Amino acid sequence: MTSRERVMAALAGDAVDRPPVSFWGHFYERESSADALVDATVESWREFRWDWIKLNPRRQYHAEPWGVRWRYSGVRHEKPVLEEWPVQSPADWRRITPRAATEPAFAEQIEAVRRLRAELPRDVPLIETVFLPMAILREMVPKPADVLKGMDQDPEGVRAALEAVTVTFEGVVPRLLEAGADGIFFATVDFATANLLSAADHRQWARPTDLRLMQAAAGAPFNVLHVCKSHNLLAHVADYPAHAFSWAATDPSNPSLADGLGLVRGAVMGGIAHEGALQHPHPSAVLEELRRAQAATGGRRWMAAPGCSIPPQTPAANLHAVRDAVEALREVRGAAPA
Repeated sequence: MTSRERVMAALAGDAVDRPPVSFWGHFYERESSADALVDATVESWREFRWDWIKLNPRRQYHAEPWGVRWRYSGVRHEKPVLEEWPVQSPADWRRITPRAATEPAFAEQIEAVRRLRAELPRDVPLIETVFLPMAILREMVPKPADVLKGMDQDPEGVRAALEAVTVTFEGVVPRLLEAGADGIFFATVDFATANLLSAADHRQWARPTDLRLMQAAAGAPFNVLHVCKSHNLLAHVADYPAHAFSWAATDPSNPSLADGLGLVRGAVMGGIAHEGALQHPHPSAVLEELRRAQAATGGRRWMAAPGCSIPPQTPAANLHAVRDAVEALREVRGAAPA
């Protein structure tokens, strides 16, 4: 099977010659321009030959049109630091108004998708990252709790800001697809976890705008819902219109891959602890996780992947070991019966 055939078969629940596999992470020293981000992404793909590419831009691009600024040190593997943000008090949520899809930060991502699509073989699916609306509001303040404070002190102001970012990204998402993305990797970030919101609060605050924004990608063949963090609300978003659901399935507070197969209609994406076994100095730990994920899913409706973005210092040897082990699954399936 080609990579595209393998990915689409997994999404549909059809038989695959081996599970599709991909990993992604930040290139902190190379994510400040479309060219640098694309170059880094293509270099990684050439090394590991992942079955699909999830473009992993700087998270703050979502909120830069509203005045968010981060400072980069230029040091490899060093996270940037928040310098400027637009919401200093709950009253400031009312200052968040819609922005055009031509804003520089958005135009840069559209260009990154266009160039990356041209650089990759057509046979490799490409998806772009877009945060869901509540997660975009979180980028406008230093801490997630600041959003909760606004919801408590000026709920109508927060609702107006939610509307503004939803309308904005309803204009951005179709342009990302037109530029060549096969779908969108929608991320909940902090706002689909019981650590911040109850299921009832999520239904009231996040769900309506989540579904609106995801509707902007309707018709794309490869949309993913990434449900972040521990104690996630996967069971409450399992009916979202995604072809695959990504989460930290190795976290004991979250549903397992086997649980997820019973909850969602699409494929399950994950099975590898991005900050756990993957960071061990020897690949045996991550290969054991891969084995358990294969056993839990039977290799159907499963896409081998990390639970979240992998740290930049992840040992390349572990990534190669996973890639080789997944390839070996095809050889086992293709072996003649004894």
